[in-house]
Amino acid sequence: MSQPKIAIVKCDRPEGNSSFIAGKFIHRADDVAKLKAAVKKAVELAIGSPDAIIKRGQKVLIKPNLAFQAPPESFAVVDPRMIEAVVSYFKENSQAGEIWVGDNPSLGMHVGRAKPAFHVSGMEEAAQRGGADKVIYFDETAVVEVEIPNAKVFKKAAIFKPVLDADVIINLPKMKVHIAGQVTLGLKNWNGIIPNVHPSAQQQAAHRIDLGQKMADLYRAVKADLTIVDGIIGMEGQGPHAGVPIEMNLVIAGADTVATDAVTSYVMGFEPIEIPAVRCAAAEGLGEMDVKKITVVGEPADAVRRFFRRPNDNPVGMYQGLTVYAQQTCPGCYVNVRGALDSFHNSGISMPEFLKERGEVVVVAGGLPDFDPQFAENKHLFICGDCWEYFPTAGNIREAAKVAKSVTYYPGCAPVYIFAQLNMDLQQLAKSGSVSPVAAAR
Repeated sequence: MSQPKIAIVKCDRPEGNSSFIAGKFIHRADDVAKLKAAVKKAVELAIGSPDAIIKRGQKVLIKPNLAFQAPPESFAVVDPRMIEAVVSYFKENSQAGEIWVGDNPSLGMHVGRAKPAFHVSGMEEAAQRGGADKVIYFDETAVVEVEIPNAKVFKKAAIFKPVLDADVIINLPKMKVHIAGQVTLGLKNWNGIIPNVHPSAQQQAAHRIDLGQKMADLYRAVKADLTIVDGIIGMEGQGPHAGVPIEMNLVIAGADTVATDAVTSYVMGFEPIEIPAVRCAAAEGLGEMDVKKITVVGEPADAVRRFFRRPNDNPVGMYQGLTVYAQQTCPGCYVNVRGALDSFHNSGISMPEFLKERGEVVVVAGGLPDFDPQFAENKHLFICGDCWEYFPTAGNIREAAKVAKSVTYYPGCAPVYIFAQLNMDLQQLAKSGSVSPVAAAR
């Protein structure tokens, strides 16, 4: 069996990168041309020609990482220049009958549906400039229930119909770190092919310690024909939403998504076995993880390797006066509490002023053998998840709810939406002194 081939291509530095990293995205045709040349080289090194995967008249879906309703300057979403370059390249160099661009962002009911997310990110305009025949808001389309044979934790997927209607799928993730999965690349990008179902189903399902296995399971249902990684400006630190940009100017491509993720994570300073989705998929024979068994063409991986700042997933001790109790708690709660607190930190709200005006906050999740309910007296209490009710210490949390100044519940296992909702509720508390009744009754 031949080794998978992964191309690493260095892009000539786009002139607009400096202003982009400084906080202002400016579209320049010459920058898009540079990215397009790098995409061309990467695709042709990896698979020889678009004709290797696209036959005359076929419908081609490009699935980017439209993570949130966020602007390009967030670096949480694929670079609009890369969208334009990829669409334009395949429009001009393949026999495709139609080229679509489509996605469904994370936590849609909390941080924006696909339509506004495509607009705010600049991706819709970029896709249109590139010549896309359709921009598809997945969350406005039908889903098809699909049983996944041999899946371990995610056994039934509601897959958006355009994904199944496409003849060819091009996976277009961004090179960035992720507090719940170390990195979010091609495998993790597949979370966008299923809908948001509140509080903890489909896209939000299996976000406990089983997230990597979920992505391996989902990859069994639908495979990409080609994965192209947007490595122009990546994200390090508190990804996928609150990190900082890191300039790489790379395009990485391959037909084997697992191998592409393995090589990209290695370029980011990780060992592929550290990445749960890659590890689980490789262990099940869905692709190659061992970099020594992957043929890397173009730039040598070690020549472009950088050690990205890794995300910290622990929310304990971030603020004096905002206490997180997470003792017998899985990543489904504590990682997403950390994500919410990272966003709250970036909001610019002064914590000393918050404490002075609104009082202290206590966030709890899971079993808490050392939690004294009186600690929550006259404080704002936020209770995360479902499992706390099944621990012997559930009575302590119920007692805490009786003496707290206010109580907000976040049901679900895992309640991934707290990643956004807890931050919004804290900001609302800072602004008005209370959390909305709908939030408190959740």
